Amino acid sequence: MASSDIVTPALQTYSIMAATLAATLAAGTNLATTVVFLPVLRPSSQANLATQWQTLFDSGITPVVTLAMTSATGFAILAYRATSTIDAATGAVSHAKRNLYIGAAVMAFSLGPFTQIMLGATNAELSRRAKLGGKEGFKGTHELVERWGRLNLARGCLVLVGAGLGLWASVDRLHSTLLIWRF
Repeated sequence: MASSDIVTPALQTYSIMAATLAATLAAGTNLATTVVFLPVLRPSSQANLATQWQTLFDSGITPVVTLAMTSATGFAILAYRATSTIDAATGAVSHAKRNLYIGAAVMAFSLGPFTQIMLGATNAELSRRAKLGGKEGFKGTHELVERWGRLNLARGCLVLVGAGLGLWASVDRLHSTLLIWRF
């Protein structure tokens, strides 16, 4: 085994923490946007609402996508490492850990396709209305923002489930390590 194939416990711990923290932050940002910030925008006029939504969207898109994709990559790497690591407690390759990390990676990555498929048309319409700046008397902007909020909540839950799966795999790994230290 080459020295580059060896993962130190400190690097393993860092990888687990970084991936889980990134997923949790991405999920938390999405959930907070829907639960905390959207209610503040509700009283806005139809003309101002799209512009305010666009500001909120623009400020969150880059950090959330970056965090979600970082965590997806981290979980994918941890899944790969789990397939080539023998569990010291059982002496076998742990497929459960690998599968949990794969699930975490898929859930974190799903933010992108979910956004394009489920939110794409809503995002495009709200952005179009924001660019026009209330020049046209749009009706239904509140309903569009409400729809976006519900779908954004679901999107945040996807990434949160990914963080939970990654944490579960990590705690399982920690549990196995603690069992070895007992004996």
